[in-house]
Amino acid sequence: MGETSTTTINETSNRAAMKETDAKSETLEADDLIFYHSLRTELNLLKKNPSSKTIHQILNYSKSLR
Repeated sequence: MGETSTTTINETSNRAAMKETDAKSETLEADDLIFYHSLRTELNLLKKNPSSKTIHQILNYSKSLR
């Protein structure tokens, strides 16, 4: 059985698709970074240090749902 050139064509088109995907992911990462920096102060305000009792109550509740 002979080998066809289809694999070469697929490889070429896949490389072009990969370059396009890479460019989009770099843009997305930059957009995500900008979004994170715009919300960073608000996110830091949401940080909490729950008491041990609160953690145990949450764990017990989640176990009761099983």
